Amino acid sequence: MKTRHIPSMICIMVSAAVAVFPIVFIFVNSFMSGSEIVSRYSAEILPTNADDFTSHGIHFVRFGLLPREFTLDQYKQLLLQSPGYLRMFWNSVLLVVPVLIGQCVIAPLAAYAFENIKWKYKEAIFFMYIIVMLMPTQILLVPNFIVAGWLNIRESYLAIILPALFHPLGVFLIRQQLKNFPKECLEAAALDGAGPWRTYWYIVRSNLKSVVAALVVLLFADNWNIVDQAVVFIKNTFDNPLSVYLGNVVTGDPGMFFAVSVFYLIPALLVFLLGQDYLTEGIALSSVKS
Repeated sequence: MKTRHIPSMICIMVSAAVAVFPIVFIFVNSFMSGSEIVSRYSAEILPTNADDFTSHGIHFVRFGLLPREFTLDQYKQLLLQSPGYLRMFWNSVLLVVPVLIGQCVIAPLAAYAFENIKWKYKEAIFFMYIIVMLMPTQILLVPNFIVAGWLNIRESYLAIILPALFHPLGVFLIRQQLKNFPKECLEAAALDGAGPWRTYWYIVRSNLKSVVAALVVLLFADNWNIVDQAVVFIKNTFDNPLSVYLGNVVTGDPGMFFAVSVFYLIPALLVFLLGQDYLTEGIALSSVKS
C-alpha cells in the first residue's frame, strides 16, 4: 500500500468502526442479564447502582461494552415468555411483503411507460413524482390520513400499504436505468410486430433484475422501520409492527431490550447481505448517464 493512501485508509477504518460499533454494542449487551440492564441504563435507584448517584442526586449511566456475567436470560424471556413479540414480528411481515410485491409489479411498468410512451405531460408528472419522493414522510401523513378517511380504511393496514405501493422511489430508479437501455432493441421488437406489452415482458423486464433487487433492499429497510404511519393509523396495540413494539420495550420491559433489538436487526441484515451486490449494481446502473 502506497504511503499517500494511508490517511484515506485510516479515515475509512475509523468511519467503519463508528458505523459498526452500535451493532456490536447491542449484540454484546444482549447477553447481559435484565437486572444488570436496569441497574446500568435505567433511572431506577437500586442497591446495585446506588453508588452511581452523586451527592446532588444525579444518576449516571454505567456504560460498558461487556456484561459482568454472560447469560441468555434476555433471549429466554423474549422467545419463551413474550408471545407478543412473535405477533408483532408477523405484523411487520404483513406490512412489508405486500409493499415489496406491489412495487416489483407497479414500479417497472410505470417506469417503462414514463420512458417509452410519448405524452407531452409525462415529464411534468414525473417532476411531481420527484417532488413527492423528496418530501418527508411526516408531511405526507396528513393527506394520507384524509384520503384514508374517504376510503374508509383508517385503522387498517391498507392505510399504510396503499401509499407505500405507489411510492415514487422505484419508478425513479428504474426509469434512470431505462434511459440507458438500447433503443435498437425496442425498435427491432417493434419491427417484428411486438407491441409495448410484449416488448416489456420479453425484452425489458428481464434486464431490470438488478435495479429491482436494489429497490427491494431499499424498500424493505424503509418499510421495516415504519413508526409514524403505524402510530397514526393503527390504534390496536396488538396490531402494531415490531418497530413500534421495540420502542415500547424500552419503557415497558427494558430487561430484554437488547435481545429484541438483535432479532429486529436480523431480517434487515439478511436482506442486505443477500442483496448487497444487486444494490451496488442497481444504483450504479441507475446513475450512469446515457
